[in-house]
Amino acid sequence: MVDEYSGPPYDVLILGGGLAGLSAGVSLVQAGLRPLVLEAAKKPGGRARSFYDPVFGEVLDNGPHLLIGAYHSTLKLLKQLGSRDLLLEGGRVNYQFWSREGGWHKLNCPDWPAPLHLLAGVLGFSPLSIKDKLAALGLGTAFLVSRAALENRTVTQWLHAHGQGGQIFQQLWSPLCLAALNEPAGSANAALFAEVLRQAFFRDRSAAKPLLPQAPLTKLIGEPARAFIEKNGGLVLTGQRVKKIALTAKEVVGVSTGMWRFTKPPGVISALPYTSLAALIPRWAESAGFSRLSSAPIVSVHMLYNSPAQLPAPLVGLPFATSQWLFDRSISKNTREGFAPAASGARLSGVMSGAYREVQWSRERLVAAVAEDIASLQPQLPQSRLVAARVIKERRATFSPWPQSSSLRPKAATPWQNMAVAGDWTATDLPATLEGATVSGERAARKILAFFGVDG
Repeated sequence: MVDEYSGPPYDVLILGGGLAGLSAGVSLVQAGLRPLVLEAAKKPGGRARSFYDPVFGEVLDNGPHLLIGAYHSTLKLLKQLGSRDLLLEGGRVNYQFWSREGGWHKLNCPDWPAPLHLLAGVLGFSPLSIKDKLAALGLGTAFLVSRAALENRTVTQWLHAHGQGGQIFQQLWSPLCLAALNEPAGSANAALFAEVLRQAFFRDRSAAKPLLPQAPLTKLIGEPARAFIEKNGGLVLTGQRVKKIALTAKEVVGVSTGMWRFTKPPGVISALPYTSLAALIPRWAESAGFSRLSSAPIVSVHMLYNSPAQLPAPLVGLPFATSQWLFDRSISKNTREGFAPAASGARLSGVMSGAYREVQWSRERLVAAVAEDIASLQPQLPQSRLVAARVIKERRATFSPWPQSSSLRPKAATPWQNMAVAGDWTATDLPATLEGATVSGERAARKILAFFGVDG
């Protein structure tokens, strides 16, 4: 039995309480509107969520996330929410890498103007030959290609055509592409990766600086966003999966969940995954193109050891290993109560992006592979020291950013005057990242504010 909604009044229904929906909600309350966020899960946050694991005895993230200085909208949002200081911030652009063949090496960029700082960092990147380092001098010419041309090319095709092959591609550009786009360079959209490089390395010397959450993602985003929205007149309802969207030719006239029916909502923002929205409005999904988007998986493996160990950096790239990146969670322990000093045991997490192959592996195989990666650079942590492991497979973590995929990503406006769409899969010119989600929420909010005749 579905009842007519009888709760507090609202101005805008936001369908989905992930980062895009929460970003839209924050923008709306700041403009004086009352959003009502409907989230299917028990907690808001979407893929940027956390859960308490009784075996680990701590709060684990659904998957480790890295922010960078170029995430201007996300960092602005966190500052508004009062959680910006929960990010561990280094002094400069510094990324550590390790491989069995080359050992430890790092991309350490000095505090020089961009992009000279990147050039200096690449010239000091030890795995590269003199030939590769000289080839890096020509990287700037790669950006002279039009975005339209790049849309039709893979990252491998684009960079190899501009002399960025060999070790610089294998040791640097390929790992960065996989991490940023969740897609191997051989099948990733060159236009999207070019935009990532522009924003991270060519505009601001601190834009590529890594920022690591030092609290669970739920405490970084979900909980403070919900509190902010509700403090300012909005409401977030969890456990509310959208079942139906009723439409006329011009507007949305109804939304139903398993519990409530919302008749003639003044405004609507869909911040649902594209698969969910396509199931609700299949004809539009087909005509707009986003029903043809594909999904890319991410696999995360959290590891707990009974021996102390600490990586030389909170984040380490392993270009040729199963775990493309290792996160050191030993810096802090996220308990049920919140934030506490690390205990003696090592807490490490391995991440596999673009994990089309690994997502098919068994739990045992994944744990063994990550344990092998860890033992290769931390010999004091053999698998016999492993106390607990948690494998998380996100089969639809992001859309697959293949060449020409941008033509399938809709803008915030929809055919219905009182509805806008948000999500990291929409047309933001960015890959499916925290920043893309935040930007999409802001844009959708501006569309709805314009519909209401309110300045955003």
